[in-house]
Amino acid sequence: MFEAIKNILVSLTEEGRNESTTALPFALFLAETAGAHLTIHAASLRLKLPSAMVSRMAARLVAEENRRLAALADRLASEAQREAGLSGVSCSIEIPHLPYADLRATLISQARVHDLAIFDAQESLLMPDSGLIEATLFESGRPILIVPNDHAAVLPKRVLIAWDGSARAARAVADALPFLKAAEVVEVFTIVGEKDLSNSVPGAELAPRLAHHGIKVTVKDRPLMRGGNVSDTLRDQIGLSRADMIVMGAYVHSRLQEWILGGLTRSMLVGSPVIVSMSH
Repeated sequence: MFEAIKNILVSLTEEGRNESTTALPFALFLAETAGAHLTIHAASLRLKLPSAMVSRMAARLVAEENRRLAALADRLASEAQREAGLSGVSCSIEIPHLPYADLRATLISQARVHDLAIFDAQESLLMPDSGLIEATLFESGRPILIVPNDHAAVLPKRVLIAWDGSARAARAVADALPFLKAAEVVEVFTIVGEKDLSNSVPGAELAPRLAHHGIKVTVKDRPLMRGGNVSDTLRDQIGLSRADMIVMGAYVHSRLQEWILGGLTRSMLVGSPVIVSMSH
């Protein structure tokens, strides 16, 4: 089922806040299941002073914090490598200690040569890791998985496909095929009334194509919940379907200096109750 996944990247950013990770245990489990090589990207953000005209004390404090974060990233990488060894997983370690822009570019480059990138879910889009997730999603050309904080290292059994007939949704489904094949139940879910779907491929057309892969599929169309909130409707359906993974395409509304994320994309990037498989 997982023949197409042979190179997995897991991104861990040490921010010095004693964060826990569920992305790493899930990535180790998936790499072991798929017989894949795992690259552990244990990074730390190198702080930079805004001006050369600063006090020696400020410069010393920043230097000390940089050394602390780099040491924490080294320890995180060592522990991850030890866990990989105990699991019998082939792995390599990257420990970049870079300013944000360079760290972002390095992660995107790594993701482009892997089949899949895995991240921990973030509490807020204002966290540094959230920007790295967005950059990887929109610039790597590869799918990403976002793992919730309390998720066990097991394969999803019930998968919900957020389907609107678009090219992005089709790309997401194709990228997630290994997980769809491994699932017990897959539901193709379309929200009716949120956008004009008259020229889109309906979920009923996708279902038999997935069935040809041996996937057990159901189809569900549902109107927007009262109030017209797409995110609330999707989250409600996740609960009704008892899904433990959602597959969806990622959207932006415009692109100026930064991405202005679609509301549903933004909602699922932060605080999703289940694993998110997302492609752009």
